[in-house]
Amino acid sequence: MIEKIKQHKLPYDYYWVDAGWYGTATEPCPDVFKGKWWIVGDWRVNRNYHPDGLKPISDAAHRAGLKFLLWFEPERAKHGTPVTLEHPEWFLRKDAASPKENDDLLLNLGNRGAWQYCVEMVSALITANGIDGYREDFNFDPAPYWHHADEKERTGLTEMRFVEGLYAFWDELRRRHPGLLIDNCASGGRRLELETLSRSLALWRTDYNCFPAINPDASQVHTAGLAQWIPANSTSPFANPGDTYQVRSAYSAGIVFSIGEFNLRDFQHPDYPWDWHRRMLEEAARLRPYFYADIYLLTPGSTDPEVWNACQLHRPADNTGAILAFRHSESPQTAASYRLQGLRPDHNHTFTDVDSGTTCRLTGRQLLQTGLPLTIATPRTSRLLFYQAD
Repeated sequence: MIEKIKQHKLPYDYYWVDAGWYGTATEPCPDVFKGKWWIVGDWRVNRNYHPDGLKPISDAAHRAGLKFLLWFEPERAKHGTPVTLEHPEWFLRKDAASPKENDDLLLNLGNRGAWQYCVEMVSALITANGIDGYREDFNFDPAPYWHHADEKERTGLTEMRFVEGLYAFWDELRRRHPGLLIDNCASGGRRLELETLSRSLALWRTDYNCFPAINPDASQVHTAGLAQWIPANSTSPFANPGDTYQVRSAYSAGIVFSIGEFNLRDFQHPDYPWDWHRRMLEEAARLRPYFYADIYLLTPGSTDPEVWNACQLHRPADNTGAILAFRHSESPQTAASYRLQGLRPDHNHTFTDVDSGTTCRLTGRQLLQTGLPLTIATPRTSRLLFYQAD
């Protein structure tokens, strides 16, 4: 895969290995629906699949100009994995019953011994395997475990100490590994608050995108809502080769544009559209800075198949921006006009359509008062325009 990325000059930032690289399983784990990736707690590299560890993968990624990102879930452990048997005092249970094999346990980051173990274990794996991006998942409801551990009339103390331990854990990783990127997943966007956002990014904002049959219109709505509050987020389009509409539906500050069996299943076909794939990544990279500027929703945002979704991304510093518009699959509407915002009335603005290369020139006053006219002749089609002021 890395050789394909290098060969076709695909401008990725990170090469990402997700769950399933650890433990002792012998059966394949090609995606989230197969294998025993869910047996977590044994964070030794699985030598059945990686006899030399993960360093050969990170070395290959680095030679190709990529950074290496790896999935972890250190706070959850299945009872029966070595650390749960060696140090049961480090783990919280949800009730008084003795845990059975493969029951979930919660590593108590409020316990100093457990915290130190987690720091040393993850830090050592980062160093040994050349990891540039640390991805922490959390497929778990911790509340019953915290509540069971609380002493009488001390409700909430276990949770408080645990959360303090989590922040301190991430801070220590960043201290030991300057420049480390932390990706905060938590089953997709379920741990997004000010303290985690100050330390991490949300590269997988929703587990809705774990399923290839996703509705791309839902991804448009996710972006429209989340980008107003948390610009640094991304997701996967799960697009078939050549499906520009679906890729653009997932555009945000980042994009997880997979290739391989789990997503673009026929990338090894001799007719795979590598030029299209590269163009999508270049387009996403060009659009990325505008998600950190001003975001205006030109439509309410809907998954209704008969409507349009559209938004404006505007950067006041240089009076440039972009328009993303989507005509949904059953929309009878072929044209629309949207009044833009944030523009300077007395400046001319030149718009360039990314697909056709055609341009148009309108004054800020026209755009603010009358609107930008758009035509999309075919259902389930998109338009992306960049603009700049004279």
